[in-house]
Amino acid sequence: MKARHFASLLAAVAASAGLTYTVMKGASPSGPVAPANAQKGTEPGGEPLKIAGLKIEPAAAGAGWDTVAVTGRITVPPDRLVKISPRIEGKVVAVWGTVGDRVRRGQALAVISSIELAEARAAYRQARARLSAAQQNYQREAQIAKLGATSARPVEEARSDSLASQGEAADAKSELSQAKSELSRRESELAQCKARLDRVRELHADKIVSRQDLESAEAEHKRDSASVDEANSRVSQAQARVEKAQSKLEISKQYLAREERVRTSRVLDLRALQTANAEIAAAEVELQAASDTIRVLGASPAGSGDTLTITAPISGRIISRLTNVGEMASPSDALFVVADLSQVWVEADVYEKDLAKVREGQVAEIVVDAYPDKMFSGRVDSISDVLGPESRTAKVRCVVANTQGLLRGEMFAGVTLLTSKRGQTVLVSKEAVLDDAGEKIVFTPCMECPKDVKAGTNACGNYDRLMVKTGSMHGNRMELLSGVKPGTLVVTTGAYQIKAAMSSGKLEAGCAGH
Repeated sequence: MKARHFASLLAAVAASAGLTYTVMKGASPSGPVAPANAQKGTEPGGEPLKIAGLKIEPAAAGAGWDTVAVTGRITVPPDRLVKISPRIEGKVVAVWGTVGDRVRRGQALAVISSIELAEARAAYRQARARLSAAQQNYQREAQIAKLGATSARPVEEARSDSLASQGEAADAKSELSQAKSELSRRESELAQCKARLDRVRELHADKIVSRQDLESAEAEHKRDSASVDEANSRVSQAQARVEKAQSKLEISKQYLAREERVRTSRVLDLRALQTANAEIAAAEVELQAASDTIRVLGASPAGSGDTLTITAPISGRIISRLTNVGEMASPSDALFVVADLSQVWVEADVYEKDLAKVREGQVAEIVVDAYPDKMFSGRVDSISDVLGPESRTAKVRCVVANTQGLLRGEMFAGVTLLTSKRGQTVLVSKEAVLDDAGEKIVFTPCMECPKDVKAGTNACGNYDRLMVKTGSMHGNRMELLSGVKPGTLVVTTGAYQIKAAMSSGKLEAGCAGH
């Protein structure tokens, strides 16, 4: 091929890099010259072979890596898979959302009616009422203390007790005086009776009076002696009451003096305020406990009634719904299962012989069958410390971003771990590389026929068969170590049809007019 023609072909390749070509639309760009030993073909009669969905893309230059290719499984991280249960028992009265729905954090999913919640809210209201009463009592005590009424009342009571004690002491002294006077009178009467008894005894000795008169005088003397003894007892009792009254009076005087000192120092006012303040603190503790109980049940103290709204703790997708209206729910029952699939794990099995090449932080390229043309990038997050006893493999976990939600739990995945960089290489879609009798081949559009040169496209529909040497897989792209240079156009979708056409004779070898 002439140099001028070769330069024009290179310019065409640079201008069309990254584009998709479709032969049916006549938009296949030209590519580099095929090697001299490349096989070429055209359909008999000179008509180009028509292949539906044919795609032609340029080979890209990229970094070459040594890799470890393994298979894995998509899993949902445990902290991103949440079973949603109520914190109390109750009856389900409303449910929203079903399997597959996306939910955001805090979104209502269900409502349950609970007697336990109703009782907790009743206790909360009672605690609030007690706190309000304690606060009002403190304000009242503060006003009383400001006026001095709190400390004045005990002083007046002490003064009243002191006056009463003084009256009791005076009464006791008066009673003692009367008892002593009565004792003196009876002692006088006893002395007179004793004198009469002595005289009667003398007269009875002289036989002037009878025995009966003597006995009467003796009986009268006994009565007067008993009367004197009784008067002495009353004097003793009166003396004891006087001493008791005097002691009580002294105590009341001391109490009055102390209360007057307390009033002067306002200690009682401060004590009353401290008591009222302690009542407020106790009521606040009770209210906080009632509030915490409601929060533990999953409700807000500011709410009312017996209903509790169950909300989503994370944003994600509902993957399971396990309740309906009318059913009973309890903390042991899961109502929903929500998964956040914005990030997933890929757990792969790495053989013992390859473990030395694997390390945390390595880049991993992931491909799944559901999206064969899309490559997902991740990084090695952890490597198991224990090998499987039978498989002799270690679990390697990769963290993969899944912002579009394409990756689903339990999908099988092809995982390529990039172990070490080897320099620049050529990368093509893995669809472009075919097996042919033990050799690896790709097809590139032939641009040598006059129609191709004139049109600047693959107008004749001829293709060159190139033998290549493959290297590592990079997601959905294959590394080519030889046979193709960067920028070379290769057939991706449709390569198998071209191979089949050449094998069956529908596509002849060589270019038209070549």
